This record gives sequence, C-alpha cells and structure tokens, in this order.
Amino acid sequence: MNSTDDTLSWQDGMGEFVQADKRRIQTAVLGSADSEEPLMLPMEAIELDAFRHRYESDTFWCGTLLGGCGGQLTTKLYTDRVCHFAHHADPDGLPHVCGRARGVNSADHLYVKAAAAAWLTDRGEHATFEYTRPNGVPLGSVVDVRWQHGALRVHLDQAVAPVWDDGVEPVLGTTVPVDRDTLIRRWYVHRIRLDSVGTARHVRIGTEAFARPIEWFALDECELTERGLSTPAVEKIVQARSAPCPSLWSPGKTRKVPEPTARGQALLRRLVYARRIESVPLVKQVCGEIEDLAGVEGEFREQLEAAVRHAGIWLVEQDVERRKLFDNLKRAVAEQRPGRVRRLLIRVNATAAGDRTDVESAVYERAVKYFESLDDLTRDAVEAEADTEREARRAAARVRSALNRLRGCDAYTSGLRPLVEELLRSAASAGELLKGGEARRVEVWRKRVALGPQEQLHVARRYWIQRSCPRCNAEQGKDCVLVEGPSSGKPRKDGHVERLQLIVDERKAAQKTARQQKEAGHQVGAPAGPMQPAPEACERGVSPAHPLQERRPKVGWEGQAQKAGKKTAARLHHRVPRGDWYRAVCPRCHAGPGNLCDNDDRVGPSEKRQLPHDERLRRVLESDDRIGPREKQTGARDKRQHQAPQPAPAKARPPRPRRAEREPQETAGSAARTWHATEVTCPKCQAGPNSPCTPHGPHHERVEWAKKFTRKLWG
Repeated sequence: MNSTDDTLSWQDGMGEFVQADKRRIQTAVLGSADSEEPLMLPMEAIELDAFRHRYESDTFWCGTLLGGCGGQLTTKLYTDRVCHFAHHADPDGLPHVCGRARGVNSADHLYVKAAAAAWLTDRGEHATFEYTRPNGVPLGSVVDVRWQHGALRVHLDQAVAPVWDDGVEPVLGTTVPVDRDTLIRRWYVHRIRLDSVGTARHVRIGTEAFARPIEWFALDECELTERGLSTPAVEKIVQARSAPCPSLWSPGKTRKVPEPTARGQALLRRLVYARRIESVPLVKQVCGEIEDLAGVEGEFREQLEAAVRHAGIWLVEQDVERRKLFDNLKRAVAEQRPGRVRRLLIRVNATAAGDRTDVESAVYERAVKYFESLDDLTRDAVEAEADTEREARRAAARVRSALNRLRGCDAYTSGLRPLVEELLRSAASAGELLKGGEARRVEVWRKRVALGPQEQLHVARRYWIQRSCPRCNAEQGKDCVLVEGPSSGKPRKDGHVERLQLIVDERKAAQKTARQQKEAGHQVGAPAGPMQPAPEACERGVSPAHPLQERRPKVGWEGQAQKAGKKTAARLHHRVPRGDWYRAVCPRCHAGPGNLCDNDDRVGPSEKRQLPHDERLRRVLESDDRIGPREKQTGARDKRQHQAPQPAPAKARPPRPRRAEREPQETAGSAARTWHATEVTCPKCQAGPNSPCTPHGPHHERVEWAKKFTRKLWG
C-alpha cells in the first residue's frame, strides 16, 4: 500500500504509470548548511549518474536559506519514480521532520540573488540583498535588491502584495496579479521568471504593458537607466509615450467653448475610452464626475445623462460576467481541473484584480492554494496544455490571415498550392478555435484540394471577353465575378477556366479542320495556293491563323517528298508564261480560252481567281506546242515503235497566235498587282472587301494581311 503522500501519475515519454512522491526534495545547497550556492537535482536516472560523477567530492545540504533543517542530504536514484534528494536516516530510526518547500522553485530566491549580483557587478554597482519576510511570510517570497542609485523588490509569489509608490520598483513573478488600471497608469510593469537549464535556473525579465503581450529578455539584455530597470521593450514604450504631438495650425478663429461644456466633452471621451479598455473602476469614476458636473443644460445635458445610463447598463453586464467568472473558477477547483483553473486565474488577475468581495476573495484564495499544491508532473502537464493552446491560437491567426488572402479566389490552381497547404495545416492545429464561417471556408478549400488543381489556361483577355461565362453567367464584354466565398459578386482578376476553355476548344477544332483540309489537298494532288483566312474563324472568336507561316518540314523521305511537292505546286504558275495561262480551257471550272478561272475555292475577295487553277496550268504544260522540235521527234519515234500508227487528225491544229495579236486579257485579277487593305477581309473586325473597319479606320491587322497577300502572290 502506498502512503497518503504517494500518488500514481502518467510519466510522459515512459509510457507507463509511475509513482510520484510528493515528499521528494529537488533543491539543495553545496558545501554547508549556510551556503548560498543552490543546486537542482536531475529527475532522470541517466542524468543523475552524470550528476553524481560531477559532484562526487561535494556535499549537499538542506540549507537554512531554503527554509530547511540544515541537515545533510543524499541523492536517491529510481527508475520507477522521480529521482530526488533525501535526508540521511535517523540513527534512532525516527522519521525526519523538515517543513521546507521541496519543488524545483524552492531555491529561486538564491538563483535571483546570484544572477542579480553578477549583473550589477558587471555594471559597476555594488548591491546588498535581503530576503524580507513581512508578517512572517515564507522565506524566499520576497527578495530586496538595493544599490547606490536604486532598489528593486522581487515578488516571487503572491504572499506579499506589491506596493507601487514607495520608491522601490516591484518586479513581479508570473503568478502575481496586476490589474489593468495599474498598467495604464504606470505604462508598464516588470515580470520575472526562472527557466530550468540542466541543474541550474536561469533568470529572464519580462515587460508587460496594457494591450500588449509580455516580452521576455535575458538579464544581460537589460540595463540600468534613470527610470530604473529597463528592457528593450521599455525603451519602445517610453519613446512612444514621450513623443510630442505635432502642433496643428488653423487659419480661422478659435471658437470659444464654455468651461462646463468643454469639461463634459472631455468626460464623454474618457468614458468611451474606459469602456473600450473594459475598466470597471474607471467607468464608475467617470460616471460619478459626469453626475457631479454643473452648469450644463439643454440638449448636451440629455446627451450626458444618456451616456451615464448606457454605462450603467454596461456595468450591470460586467457584474454578471464577473459572477460567472468566479462561479466557473469555483467549479473548476471542485472538479480538480488544473488546466481550466490556470486559465481562469489568468482572467481573474486581468479583469478582477481589485475590489473583490469576501466571497470572491475566498474563491480566489482556494484556487491559488489548489494550484500551488499540484505536484511538478501535473504542473508540467498544465504548462504543456497551455503551450498547446497558445500554438492553437497562433494557428487560428494564421488561418484567418490565409483566408483573407484567398478572398479573391474561387478556384484551386497550382499557384495557390503553398498557401492552401499552409491553410490546411494551420486549420488542423487550430481545431475548435475556428469560427463556424471560417471552418466552412476551410472545408471548401479542402474539397477543392481533393479534386486537384485546375489547369491554368493562357488566353488573352481580348478573346475571352467576347464570350459569356458559363460559370458566373457574365455577359459578353463583362469581367467574371466570384461565385463563392465572402467576396461573392466582386470582379475576378482573370476569367474562369470554363470561359477560357471555350476559346481553347475552338482553336483546337480550327487547327484540326485546317490539318484535315491540308491532308485532303495532298491526297488529291492539288496543293492549295495562298489563301486568305476564312471569316468564320474570326466570327467564332478564334484568333486568326497565319496561313503564310509554313509548318516545320518532316524528317526523312516523307518530308523530302512533301517538300518537293510544295515546290512544284508553288512554282507551277512560274513555269508557264503569263501570256499562256488562259490559252486552254480550264478542266476544273470550264472557263474558256482568254477567261479568268472562277473563284470556286474562295481564294481572295473577288469572284475570279488571281491565278488560274493548277489543272489548267498542267494542261498548258502538257500541250504539244509547248514541246520543242527535238523532243517532238523523239517522242514520235518512240510512239511508232511501241504503238500502232494512229490515224491522222481530221483537222490540223491552228498555229498559236503571236502575243501581239492576242486579245487583251482581264487585269483586275492579275497576280502582279498590289493588294490594298480595303480589298481584303479584315481579320479583326471581319469587315468585307470595300467596307471600312469599325471603329477607328483600317486596322493594323488588315493592312499587314494585304501586304502579306501581295508578297505571296508575287512568289
């Protein structure tokens, strides 16, 4: 059976329940019972072996400055419980009685003295120290530090209330409360804490100000100034408070305000400030001054009375909240919930440090005693829980920041991946600290991440703005708007992917159609000449293709054959003199001799083609009168050797007329002429031939297209 002082608790890192002995002693002094050199024993068995080896020639004592009995101590090593100091056994076998404090903080006053003495010596000051015990408080609750030009009183616990206006600057421990009125009046207060590092405790000084978190600094970062102890945070606060206000100059005359009215306006401003900082004593004080104000009549008096009535309602609400706070604290102590007790004590110290009733004081004292009676393992668990809560609050702040940056986004893209991943990680750490709306927005982004990032399409705005958006129903010429989130209905930076996808699909379809037409032309053996872009492509919202840009040639025999075919097709009208183009009948459009070919494939803006069909040119090349005498004789001899003699033609072919005697041909469709911008279809606004561009005259694209078309026809 365990004694009443032994309890079972969960040991982090060991994965099992171990016996926590409240009678253990964690601190001692070296050398003698009157020594001021403190020492802290490691709690782990492995660390204790190294500790014993280091101090094998020293002795450990239950020092009188620790409130101990002055007896010699020894070390106890355990593997199933925390290691600790212990008194030597009594020769008579009687239990040893020692009423000193035994936790790791029981020697903090000695650590404070040692650190302060070294710090002041480095700054050329000789100090005296005293462990003051007013009204018989426990030794080590207060440490007085005095030097030639100043003094400090260090309150390590709540046993002695701090005094603010006696010429000694208080330095408060982390458990000593301070009300917000004191923070406002004094601008700041100093805090002190000791962190365990190995077998020692290191001092850190903090600066607490109203509406600002405590900033902690090492003792070496602090200095002595005319104001006393100063930290880097104090310098910033003093500089901000001491900065002179800029003078304002008014060219007009200053309107004189009666004294009571000016006093009343100042009191109203003070009342607003007091309610903003939630200072109940200050609100009561200002309300009393307003009620005692005389010399104010009329509408302004009614305004003052209304302000006092609203302040009274606010005070009633604060009283209700205060009663709830102490009721919750009392319930937490009864249920033995140390984490909740710690949080409520912090709230009580911040909002209800003064003017407590007897009942409230009793609840507060009971909670403080309960928290101080906790063993070190439980306190460590509470501190770990507090660290987790602080991390959760920081994570919630990161979530709100990320959501604010994502207000203008309603789709998950690869560019947002780092920000969204940080959002989801922070949301997992924040847990229940997120509000309902924030949690829903995080869930929306989690679903978007599960679907994967959307493809980022690159389409110029001048193209997709001509289409309506199928997602947000934005009309043509209107920007897309956000369809989800708190900024729903506001303009979006870019168009929705669904809107851009329409343009991309149309471009792919146009490219596929052009490729099929080109392949069909190669199969028929009639390569197409220079073509003007079809107006339908631009009417569908697709950017005009560049027909004059040739594809990169293929590699191998297929590419060589294709290249040879292109050269033949491109130079077919060069191999036939222009005067012979229209000598024969066109087998394709049946245009007679001397007539232009019909524009049946819509090459150019006119009804007639500028170049004859390739079939017509081939017929001219293959005609007999285009073959020289030597080739004609050779061909006739070969034909007689391999074929039977053919009958003579019924009618001899008339000789070809001279060029000077030929009839004049049409020149309107000649390829040699220069094409003007008004004679081609505009690829931007789709204005037809001989039609002006709208608006603002001929477009640059139309002029360039006419130049390219002219150069292409000239070869």
